[in-house]
Amino acid sequence: MNLRGAPGAASAAAETPRPMTPPLVMLVAISTLQPVAVNILAPATPGLARALATDYSTIQLTLTVYLATVAIAQIFVGPISDRFGRRPCILAGAALFLLGSALGAFAASIETLLFSRVVQAIGSGACFALARAVVRDTSSMDRAASVMGYMVMAMVVAPMISPFLGGLIEETLGWRAIFLAKAALGALVLAAVWVFLHETAPRSEPASMLSSLQGFPTLLGDPAFVLYTLSLSFVSAAFFMFIAGAPWVVIETMGRAPQVYGLYFMINAVGYMLGNFIAGRFGQRLGAERLMIWGATIASVAMLAALFFAYLGPWNPLTFFIPIALSSVGSGMTLPGATAAALSVRPKLAGTASGLSGAAQLGMGAAAAAFGGYVVQIDSRALILAMLAAAVLGLVCARTASARTARGR
Repeated sequence: MNLRGAPGAASAAAETPRPMTPPLVMLVAISTLQPVAVNILAPATPGLARALATDYSTIQLTLTVYLATVAIAQIFVGPISDRFGRRPCILAGAALFLLGSALGAFAASIETLLFSRVVQAIGSGACFALARAVVRDTSSMDRAASVMGYMVMAMVVAPMISPFLGGLIEETLGWRAIFLAKAALGALVLAAVWVFLHETAPRSEPASMLSSLQGFPTLLGDPAFVLYTLSLSFVSAAFFMFIAGAPWVVIETMGRAPQVYGLYFMINAVGYMLGNFIAGRFGQRLGAERLMIWGATIASVAMLAALFFAYLGPWNPLTFFIPIALSSVGSGMTLPGATAAALSVRPKLAGTASGLSGAAQLGMGAAAAAFGGYVVQIDSRALILAMLAAAVLGLVCARTASARTARGR
């Protein structure tokens, strides 16, 4: 499926012709390297601990190190791609993901395995950040919000099916086969990028890396970029809190079986995908900013309903998950809109903006997950309060950013 960037009414960067957007399926494949690598290994971690003769907490470093490296990689790959182009950087990222996966398949020690995860993370982090930059290069702001909606909807499926596939592979072929499967995925993406991806970065005069890195203070000094980034980060933070705290609420507080949690979690995933579909289907018509504000409003109102049931109404898995599923619809609308808006503040720095916003989103999400896992053990209902606060802060930032942008126009 090929999608072409079309000028949007609210886009300030629509005055110049844009190259054709690459096939959507390829952009999805580039973006899903990261969530697949995170989730497909999870079922194999107990077996990894036994195979490498180490403890479970040490094996969990394979996740911590991976996420930290992804966040750092996204910061630097943006300005590098603004300097050298998107295509060579994505090719390098896919090649590094392939190399890291191959190293992991033959790792004989925890140290080698962790090194392979670092290499994997650099590659997948680069691909994840630059796939969004490619969309912004080739689409107006509002069209980018629509395309990103479809991309994120597809990416939601990856964390849902990856653990199942990882468990199946580990049970039948062993944990090393999981890394070989990731290497095969990396090879497919590398081949697709080589064949189908043309250069999309705006043409400009050659600049030094030092001047490219000056995009950091330029963006961080722009209130609109900061507010858009904070909006998507706060909304993401609410979701990460839920991921960390919901199992405790359902299993420990409500006394339900783990499979009950897994069943109800699917409601939340469906809500998120519905929000992504709305962004993809109506994003260009509504515009990135309205999509972002409406989504954050839906998320905040839904969390108010969740708060009511937590403190005043019957609190059970159904009344816990239904309001949060509605909140996820709002989150699924907000993230594509806020991301497209953040990358549109300075179109010539779309790569740098994608890296910075992605790192902020992932960093705040990691902190929120740690906070959610902590606070839920003190008071399960406090998780709802924390999620509500994050959703409202996301809405405040979205509305403030939109108002500033309107005054600027």
